[in-house]
Parts: sequence; C-alpha cells; structure tokens
Amino acid sequence: MTNPEVLEAAEIWTSSQIKNWSPKWRDNLAHWLEPNLALVGDAEWGGQIRDMVQLPVQDPLAWANRRIELSDGHWAIAGIRFRGRDIEKPFVDVFATSLPPEPSGLAALGEVLPHFSAFSPLCLRINLPDPEMGLRALAASEVDAGRATPDLLIVGLPVAEMLEQPLASRYNEVSLVPCDPEEAEVRVAAIYDELRRARPQLDQWATPADAETLEDAAEEGLLFDIRVSGTPAGVVAAERDDAYGLTGFCMQEIVLDSAHRGNQVGVAALQRLCHELPAAADDVLWGHIHPDNLPSLRNAQASGRMVVTAHVWVTPTGYDGMPG
Repeated sequence: MTNPEVLEAAEIWTSSQIKNWSPKWRDNLAHWLEPNLALVGDAEWGGQIRDMVQLPVQDPLAWANRRIELSDGHWAIAGIRFRGRDIEKPFVDVFATSLPPEPSGLAALGEVLPHFSAFSPLCLRINLPDPEMGLRALAASEVDAGRATPDLLIVGLPVAEMLEQPLASRYNEVSLVPCDPEEAEVRVAAIYDELRRARPQLDQWATPADAETLEDAAEEGLLFDIRVSGTPAGVVAAERDDAYGLTGFCMQEIVLDSAHRGNQVGVAALQRLCHELPAAADDVLWGHIHPDNLPSLRNAQASGRMVVTAHVWVTPTGYDGMPG
C-alpha cells in the first residue's frame, strides 16, 4: 500500500485534467506508483540490474530506487535509469517528491543528481502536470532550474468524448479487421523501416511494437488491420492500462502506409477503434507521443486528444543533458 505521505505529494504532481476525467484517480495513482516504491532499498533487485547492465558500480543499493532527504527538508524518491537501455545515456528518474511542480521545486531537485554520481547521470526526468503551463512558467522564472525539455507527451481524452467528435471525412471508407500479432509485427516493422528514410530520428521518438507487445492487445480484441475501402493500410492496437491516475486504454501502436498519411485516415481509424473499446463511463484513451513526432501529434489532436502531462528532462547547470 502506498505511503499516505508519498501519495499526498504525488497528488500535487497530477494533472487537473486527469483528476477531472477519472473519479478514481487517487486509487489509480497509488496503484501506478506502487511498483517503483516497492523497489526502494531493494538490494536483491538492484543486484539483478547491476549484473545485467555490467557497469563498475558494485553496491546493489546504488542500483535500487532510493528515498533521498534534501537539505531543505523535502525528499525525493528516484532511481537510476538508462534511456533506451543505452549505458551512454544515464538519467535519474524522479517518481515522487514533496517539492512543488514549479520552478523553485525543479531547481531544488537538482540536489538529487549528486547522489547518483557513480553513474555520471546526464539529467533528471520528472513527470510534469499541465506541461505547457509549467514549462512556460519555468521559462519566465528568475529561478535557475536549468534546462527543461519534454521527452514524451501523454495525450488523452475520455472515450465518450471521442465518440462525440465529428466524424473524419474518410470515416466511411475505413474499417478495422482483427489481425494476428505475428503478422502485425511484420507490417509494423516494414512501415517503420520506410518511415526511417524520411525521419532519421524516428528511433528517438518511438520503437515498433513487436508480436509480444501486440499479443496483449490481441487477447483483448484490440489489435486491428486498418483498411481503406478494403485495402490494408496500417495497424492500430490498444490495451487496457491505468496509469498516471487515468483509467482507460493505452495506444500501443498506430501506423499507416505512406499513401494513407495526412488525409484523415488515422483520425478515422482512432474513431473506429473507440467503437471497439469495452469502455466504462470514465475510461480515457491515452498514449505517449514524442513532441518532435508532429504527424502523430497532429493525428492525436485532430481526434480530440490533448496533452495532459509529460515526461520532462530537467538539466541543472553543469550537467550535459540528454542528447536529442
């Protein structure tokens, strides 16, 4: 069970939009936080990660999640992580803190990084609620919190509201047909290979869903071949996942062949998907999108989804920051 002190602190870092959408957001938030909180001081788990990563940091507790007491009386719960499992890209993930989500709080979080100096972390990562407003406040502040750059945007909208959106112009041409995870993996990989030629940074934004990832969506009946007038055009997948305080479904994949991008097919596919979701009244369709992935972001926004929170890199003065 999540410590009440930690849950109270995490509530302050939860988007007001999430609170409005999900009446059970506190319970969802506690359930979502619990796995990382359970690993605080877990030497056995830390040793397993140490042995897998193979860096010259021997103390297993250095690899475990930690609660760090800060000099101003606040605290933070954090752990060392590696972006894309690349040992050249270490960062400190902050899961919860008693500091406020404002410039002074972000500046004070810089004190966490020296506790992980054995790993030479590049920056911190936080989950910032209402990121557009938060980043604007940081840019206007005289407090030196360093640089703050969005890593992944979390976009969503209640399924019921998505079903009320005007139908996309291609809606009647688009259908969804259940498909096999192995076949979907091949289709997805081929589309990503084609996309990389035009978008060399694609692997920094997203990775193609494999058959194992898509299996859960298939078991829930939410893995589909997108078809336009009967012709295969892409793949879309979702699965139930309650996170960040949200209740609902997470987008696992949506990709389209080049001939069907930018012409409302993606929006129509999302609208068709919403009709397939076994959604309760408060369920939200949400997903992660890199801020530089403009086509996916435009598609999400065209279907009504909005940014509600974001993973943000925070780089205090003197640190290198995460490469783009």
